[in-house]
Amino acid sequence: MKRFVQLSQISRKTDYDYCVIGGGPAGLMAAYELSRHGETLLLEAGVASSERPYTDLRAETTDSVLLSDHGTHPANPWTLRGPGGGMERYAGILIRYRLQDFDRSSVFAHASADPRWPIEYEDLRPYYDEVEQRFGVARASGLDPTEPPSCAPFLPPHRTSARAALINEAFDELGVGHFPTPLGVNSRPFARRPACTHCGHCNETRCQTGAKASLLPLVLGSGSNRRLRLAHAVTAEALRVDSTGRASSVECLDTVEGRPATVRARHFVIAAGALNSCALLLRSTSRLHPRGLANGNDQVGRGIQFKLTGYAEVRAPARALHGESPTLFSTTATTDFYHQLPEGGCGGFVYDASAPGRPDTLRLHFVISEAPMSENFVAPGPTASTRPNVVIRHSTHKVDRLRLRSLRSIAVGTLSRIDRRVRVHEEFNATGMAHLAGGCRAGTDPRTSVVDPEGRLHQCDNVHVADSAYFPYAASANPTMTLIANALRISRQLAQQS
Repeated sequence: MKRFVQLSQISRKTDYDYCVIGGGPAGLMAAYELSRHGETLLLEAGVASSERPYTDLRAETTDSVLLSDHGTHPANPWTLRGPGGGMERYAGILIRYRLQDFDRSSVFAHASADPRWPIEYEDLRPYYDEVEQRFGVARASGLDPTEPPSCAPFLPPHRTSARAALINEAFDELGVGHFPTPLGVNSRPFARRPACTHCGHCNETRCQTGAKASLLPLVLGSGSNRRLRLAHAVTAEALRVDSTGRASSVECLDTVEGRPATVRARHFVIAAGALNSCALLLRSTSRLHPRGLANGNDQVGRGIQFKLTGYAEVRAPARALHGESPTLFSTTATTDFYHQLPEGGCGGFVYDASAPGRPDTLRLHFVISEAPMSENFVAPGPTASTRPNVVIRHSTHKVDRLRLRSLRSIAVGTLSRIDRRVRVHEEFNATGMAHLAGGCRAGTDPRTSVVDPEGRLHQCDNVHVADSAYFPYAASANPTMTLIANALRISRQLAQQS
């Protein structure tokens, strides 16, 4: 069984073919794919095998600052720091971006950064299919009106919880379509993983049975692959370039021993999370790149995007949930308002979400993506090991606030069919920055983008970005499946071309 070790335990005498920076789902997928073609080293800032509560892990990595409409706040640029990243504690929602998500230019007139991807859904479709075949997604087919073309489901959907059944009744009364939430949680044994036993709601916890899809078992189980080495507790401080302008090494810090180190490689793949990937490039200054690697046109770090979200909730009717065993985080969803809101404008994703510790609560999560804005950007701290690690400047556009309120009204109107005493909470992304995207946006014009369609830096051809920093537009759907599929596409193309 392969495992993560300290950098001091790994030989750095020879150049690696590939160095992957970041051990979240994108980095793990890239490292696994690249190691089939050459000597590969993965560097991960977090420490492996932590069983501590999610809230504790989040609190200790709140090492950045957010300057926003709400004032100045401590911020967390990580979904979750550690091998596997946020996917180790995610709710299991695996859903593809919609066809229209790759070009939303017609509905985001207020965007100051182009939301168009330089690739289309069909470019990603075979990689989506491969990810689904490898991990399994429990879903229905034909019930989601926005569902893009795809392979047939490998797993049937999970049973609808009693909580979701009540919400479905409200949807039906309003004429709103609904479908089982697509989940990367086995509804029957698949891919050497057991079926889910419904032992809990999954979100923010490790799966106790192995039924939930994760990249870590794939990578850690590749013990026969001697070309893949995994190092944890190591921060990447800066990439260094040679006289030709190509990246030749990455300067690191072993945070356990407090020792600096240098790793040399022929190719580098950055997957440190949207904000940290930007910060790494901006810290990588040199005579050839005085404002940061690939930042000659002042585009690195610009166009970062948050998700705008909230919850609406009511008490379930007496005895309605009597005797129900623990269920998954979500088992019903609607995309009836995904493309268009009743008042106009691009809509969002709505799904039921369990309320931890409150089994009698019915809750709808409503999510919209914001328009990419050049004015929203990230700047680095002096080094990756200092506080603040990054400084984020972000303002929510008034049009996006109105879009969120419109989707909120839909969620409230749905739950008011069950109980008129609806409570609403809109989330402010300060210390809970999940689903971050942008900052190294992909495009064909180097004046307005950082990487090309294949994820290669326009201004440094042996460095690729494979995480959500690549995304010109982060859709309202959960990004994990797109993140993995795109990392697989980028790394496979890199391996074939190098």
